[in-house]
Amino acid sequence: MSTAWIDIEADAFGVSKVHEYVIQTGEYRFSYESRLDFCIKDLEKLLERLQGFAPQHDLMICLGHSTNFRYGVYPRYKSNRRGLRRAACYDSLRKWLQANYSNCVLKGVEADDVVGVMYQPGDLIYSPDKDLRTIAGDHLLVDGTIMTVPQLEADRAFFKQVMTGDSSDGYGGIPNVGGSHKMFASEEWLTCKTEQQFWTFVEMQYHRNAAKIREKYAEDATRMALVMARCARILRRGEYDFDNEKPVLWEGPS
Repeated sequence: MSTAWIDIEADAFGVSKVHEYVIQTGEYRFSYESRLDFCIKDLEKLLERLQGFAPQHDLMICLGHSTNFRYGVYPRYKSNRRGLRRAACYDSLRKWLQANYSNCVLKGVEADDVVGVMYQPGDLIYSPDKDLRTIAGDHLLVDGTIMTVPQLEADRAFFKQVMTGDSSDGYGGIPNVGGSHKMFASEEWLTCKTEQQFWTFVEMQYHRNAAKIREKYAEDATRMALVMARCARILRRGEYDFDNEKPVLWEGPS
């Protein structure tokens, strides 16, 4: 059977926060109650629904490893999340998923990288994270719709994110370049077809903003373009070294 690769972490984090409650235990004391049983029930419903949408596929839960190669690429990666508290039951919920479902964890990478590395034609991808739209293939949406992302659109989404960055993941891309920037309506951008054409466009935009980039990152434009690309790159098939258990860092179009 083919596989439905499930990037479960956003859903697991979400239900764990929903089912954590502040309770007053005394006149001056407050505490948290975290309901693992409610979280399990919600995730079971989600996974049952996904299995119903994809009865010819085996579900494979994808989880991130305790280490993440992107911290070595860009030390400020996800620095905006430091200090944010996970729900008290989150780690137990993760252990429950691993004990009760087929699951895949690859050393040094995140859950969405696992999906990108392991996906092959005939499989399905499920993730509420828009970053997975940089992986070409068939995406199963939460309502059961299957959306096919062509290779060109996956590449376009990736190279666009190299320039816009991702504030939720703490890397900024080119300063003052957002998703609605006028460059993305230009003929020069819209006519890019190959990875080399996209990368040439990206490098040109980084060099045009070299002064802003040096001011923000204290690095030259060429280096930061590659750093941001490695942060944005959801690993694809062939971009993980299974023998040495580490990702293959993106070097640009070959």
